[in-house]
Amino acid sequence: MFPLLASALSWVADRPLARSWATLRLLRLSNSLPASVLVLLGARLAGIWPPLPPVWRAAAAMWCITAFGYVSNDLVDQAEDAINKPDRPLPAGAVTPAAAGALATALALGGLLLAASLGLLATAVAGGVVGLLIFYNLRLKALPLAGNTLVALLAAASLWVGPVAVWGIGALTAWPRLEQLLPPTLLLASFIQARELVKTLEDIPGDAAAGKTTAAVRWGVRPTLTLVAGLALLATGFTLISVGFGDFSPAYLVLVLVGVDLPLLATVAVLWRDASPRRVSRCLAWLKGSYFCGLLALILA
Repeated sequence: MFPLLASALSWVADRPLARSWATLRLLRLSNSLPASVLVLLGARLAGIWPPLPPVWRAAAAMWCITAFGYVSNDLVDQAEDAINKPDRPLPAGAVTPAAAGALATALALGGLLLAASLGLLATAVAGGVVGLLIFYNLRLKALPLAGNTLVALLAAASLWVGPVAVWGIGALTAWPRLEQLLPPTLLLASFIQARELVKTLEDIPGDAAAGKTTAAVRWGVRPTLTLVAGLALLATGFTLISVGFGDFSPAYLVLVLVGVDLPLLATVAVLWRDASPRRVSRCLAWLKGSYFCGLLALILA
C-alpha cells in the first residue's frame, strides 16, 4: 500500500492545482457531502440536537464511505465512462488509476476508523457497507434494478445513522422518537431509486458496450420510465402520509411536493415523448436540484 501511496503523492505534486481539482471531482462533493448532512438531519428529526460528538463522527464516516463508493465506482467503470462521460478524471487522464486506488483505500480506512470510534456495531455496519459498495461496483450495478435498489436503500438509511451512533442497539427501544424518520426515509428511497433509473437511460451506450444489463439496456426506455412513474407516485404518497404521521411543518410538505415529487413526475412526462441524451441530462439536472430541495425541506421539517 505504501508504494502506491507514495506514487499517488508524487503524481499530485507534479501539477498540484490541476491534480487537486481532478481529485476533488472524483470525490463527487455535491453528492458525498449531502450524505453527511442526512446523518445530521436524521439526528435532528430524532430529537438529538444540537448534534452530539458521536453524530459528528458518524457524519464524517458517512462522507468517507460515500466518497469511497464514488471513487471505487469510477475505477471499475473506466471503460463505460470512456464512452458515456469521457470528461471524468480517469478516462480523461487527469487522474491515474494508481492515485484513484490510493484515494479509495484511504477513504475506506478513514471511514472504518471513524466508525470504530463509535463501537463494534458501527464498525460492523461500516464494514458491511464498504463490502456492499464493492459488490455493487463489481456485480450489482450491471443487473437491472439490483444496483439501483441498493443505492436507494443505503441513501435512505443515512437518516438512521445519527440516532444509531448515539444510542447503538438501544435505538430499538427509542421507537417513539424514531418513527418521525419513516416518511422521509421511504420518500428518499423512492426518489433515489427513480433518479438512479433515469441515470441508466443516460448511460445506455457505454453500459451496452460493456455488456451491462441495466434496466434501460434490458427493458428499454419506456418500461424504465414506467418504473420511474410508479416510484414518483410512491414518493408522492409518502409525502402525503407525512400529514398524519409525525409533526412535519407546512414548509416541508410544500417543498417536497413542489420541489421533489413534481419534478419526478415532470421527468417522466418530458422523457416519455423524447428521451434524447440532451433531455435526459437536463432532467437529471432537475433531479439534482430536487435532491437539494429535499434537504432544505428536512431542515425546515
